[in-house]
Amino acid sequence: MAKQYVSTAYLQQHDSKLYAIFAWSQRQAEIIPAKSWLTVMEIFVHEHFLEQAYQIFQEIKLAPTVNQVIDEINKYADLLSNAIVFVADKQITIYGKGFRSFIEKDMQFELGSLSRETYQVLPQLFAHLQLEDDLEKIQNIKDFCRLVEKLENLGLLSPATGSLDWGDLKKTVPICQAFGLTRGTPVDRYYLRKFIDDIHPQVVGNILEVGGTPKDKDFYQMNPGSSYRILNLESGPGVDIVGDVHDVSIIEPNSLDSVIIFNVLEHCYAPWIAIENIHTWLKEGGKCFAMVPNAIRVHATPVDYWRPLPDAFAWMFRNFSQQKLYVYGNPITVIASYHGIAVEELTPEELDAFHPDYPVATCIVAEK
Repeated sequence: MAKQYVSTAYLQQHDSKLYAIFAWSQRQAEIIPAKSWLTVMEIFVHEHFLEQAYQIFQEIKLAPTVNQVIDEINKYADLLSNAIVFVADKQITIYGKGFRSFIEKDMQFELGSLSRETYQVLPQLFAHLQLEDDLEKIQNIKDFCRLVEKLENLGLLSPATGSLDWGDLKKTVPICQAFGLTRGTPVDRYYLRKFIDDIHPQVVGNILEVGGTPKDKDFYQMNPGSSYRILNLESGPGVDIVGDVHDVSIIEPNSLDSVIIFNVLEHCYAPWIAIENIHTWLKEGGKCFAMVPNAIRVHATPVDYWRPLPDAFAWMFRNFSQQKLYVYGNPITVIASYHGIAVEELTPEELDAFHPDYPVATCIVAEK
């Protein structure tokens, strides 16, 4: 089936520039630099097939603006400094009070019908911003497809409703039940490795690993420091201290230079207490190196309580004098992590792309 597209964007002008903003998102806005972007987005509001969209583009790209469009758009000129323009399937809607209009269902002005007749609404709405007039630069369907691909990669075009190809992902059981281990390396391990590579030189002195095993120590390949001890709830080979990280009395205060706690805090019934205890155990200037998964299946070992998001994780370490967050993930790796798709099945670009709204793993270096 031929690929189909639909526009999906919130547009807002600011300081004589036009931006695509991302609703309720931490992602930075994208500048809309050229008229071609608006024209192509408007076409895909109504026409979803690529070849037909290109034919429309050819027909309208040099056409003069219809007087009806100019007259209608002039009615909203005073609103645009505070408005958001919503672009979606068969819709171009001015929210006169920004997102408040969306929530309150007030001061909404629909221009979809006029757009369907002319394909000139978006360029005319923002004609005063003097965007680059690059329509003539798109001379063939290859040029058109390159722009479509760019807009899709930015999230301004999406697969049209009903055309999404789920492929192997449309199933109600995961591709791998064991985090991806049956296929290769789990995605969260990839991000943990990146974090370890960054912090490796900082882990020094009297080191405590919470919840670890000798096998983990080998995977981390940490400098053993002056001493390297492992704290665990259960006794076993290589476990130096048997105890609960919630119990502050098991470690002497101000005695540690480094604490490592990876993939443990989500299993703590009160991770904020565990972190307070680590703060107590560290010397002044000592550091805690922590990692929690954000997007991973439930794994009760022995119980699984939390998925702290980056803001929550930073709050838990608020009593430390300094902290640096490391957040990893994007929509592809969120899906991969939940489905158990392995690192080896993704490209480095797919793994390393970052989207702040889709964390897979959050790590922190916090200094007492």
